[in-house]
Amino acid sequence: SDTGFVGPVTPEGSGELHFVGMGADGRARWSTERNPSCTGFTLTRTTRGEDLVVLLDSDAAPDRGLLATRTTAAAFDPDTGHKVWGPTDVPGTWVGPGLVFAQIAHTVMNADTGPAVALSADTGAVVADERQGDTVLHEYHGTVVLYRDGGLRVIDALSGEELWDGADLPLPDTLAETGEGITLGYGPRPVSDSAPLTVLTWERDGSTVFTVHDLRNGRYLAEFSARTEPVSVGDDHGRAVVTGVSARSGEPVMVGWDGDFEDEAWSVETEAGERPVRIVSGYLYTSLGEENRVRSMSDGELLGSGRWEIPVAGTAGEAVALTLSGDGDDSYAVFAAHGADHEREGT
Repeated sequence: SDTGFVGPVTPEGSGELHFVGMGADGRARWSTERNPSCTGFTLTRTTRGEDLVVLLDSDAAPDRGLLATRTTAAAFDPDTGHKVWGPTDVPGTWVGPGLVFAQIAHTVMNADTGPAVALSADTGAVVADERQGDTVLHEYHGTVVLYRDGGLRVIDALSGEELWDGADLPLPDTLAETGEGITLGYGPRPVSDSAPLTVLTWERDGSTVFTVHDLRNGRYLAEFSARTEPVSVGDDHGRAVVTGVSARSGEPVMVGWDGDFEDEAWSVETEAGERPVRIVSGYLYTSLGEENRVRSMSDGELLGSGRWEIPVAGTAGEAVALTLSGDGDDSYAVFAAHGADHEREGT
């Protein structure tokens, strides 16, 4: 979250699972025990801009061979551990993007693949349910993408209002001159837990093109060729990056937005195969073969590269949690980044 870290801890030999909230200084603030079957969790943000961590719980008892008959989700303040909403019944574990939960085949949660639901970040209420005929695709801070009544639609989770309809989107330029019969689909989904944009797939007479849209209003943002599937990442501050092959130039490009889709996107040419991994503490981390890279989110400039591990999480300030591997054991370190000059030196 903006001010600290949350993660699951299993005391050695105990069989227990605890979620712990820590400050950027590494001091524990709160802890809560959960069913050890429920390791899935996610961070979200309300429409008021408040961070929440959403944890699962269930009545599963794997040690006795008992599957879950009830799974619930509840939201907590990541700073204090205070419960904000829930528990809300959900059909299974967290699957994302955003507050999307579903049954998954061959897990301790449930033996069968089943329906998904999307929850409201503000209230925890179920706002889309595949048992009621929807197909739930994506949630981000109170905006939900789904198939409903035969079409791709985006709704506001708090009011239920339809924000935009895929049928009203203009045709991509590269498909405008071809034949009849257009198919519009969602995806590919973002590789991050959530993202403030959506990638859509258009198909017509054997031709395919991908477009990127502002999740909240459907505004067209970018267009990519089908030579490779575009890869997108986002964060809880509205930042987002998409890499792929430009539909216009035919060259590999990376396009990004530093938290406001109203501003003009930055675009940089990339080497084929460079993929965005995640946005941490306002920096973009990517991978290219065995090399990892860090880029500025303001303009995409390459700030450093190496074989170091990509940070797994970060606060809004200077602290970043970094995964370290040694002797088969994983550990975490926290380091401070003292501005852009520090990053440019590759520290």
